Amino acid sequence: MIEKRFSLVDNQVVKPIFALLLFCGLALILSIPAGREVKDLAPLAALRREGMYFYVYIFLSGILGLSLGTLAALQRERGIVLYIHIASRVGIGNAMLVPYFIFARSLYPGRESMLVLMILYGTLVSLFTSVISRLVEERGHGASPRGFLAKYAVFAVYYVLPLVGIPVLSPLGFVNRLFAGASVWRILLGFVAPLVLTLGGVIVCERRLGRQK
Repeated sequence: MIEKRFSLVDNQVVKPIFALLLFCGLALILSIPAGREVKDLAPLAALRREGMYFYVYIFLSGILGLSLGTLAALQRERGIVLYIHIASRVGIGNAMLVPYFIFARSLYPGRESMLVLMILYGTLVSLFTSVISRLVEERGHGASPRGFLAKYAVFAVYYVLPLVGIPVLSPLGFVNRLFAGASVWRILLGFVAPLVLTLGGVIVCERRLGRQK
């Protein structure tokens, strides 16, 4: 019997990471103010672009997680290997964005702490959506039509529903509050949401996958 092995990084991993790099790069380019805007200090033009890169980054962090979770389901990963691979792949994706964040620092001088918080938050969001995607795709062994609809439904609820009541619990609302200068308590609340959801997802994932060993 031939044992099928999977590498940490293969073509299927590269695709979502490349999409992350591409669209975040485009958002960063569009965030750069034109020369005349810099010269004239046009405040309205600056406000239109403020935060564009980070909204795109946080949105795509969730998409990246969904893709990585599906890949883990296809490879039948479970247990400690599952979480090591997910964390490593998410880390690789964020590491590839380091030059972007260094450049973004010049667009938002004096807000270095905000950049760090954004990276940490985006990482948590990716971890959560990865675990959820792995859990949802288990029955179809990855990339099933029903699983596709289910995981994107969870994604939409997570990103949109909290905006109605407690915006900081939504990734998009968190970005908005962080740019607006949210209090420490609101920032902590924003971080607690994906952290608790990730831990809860891991517990459920372990129970369900453990039964099927």
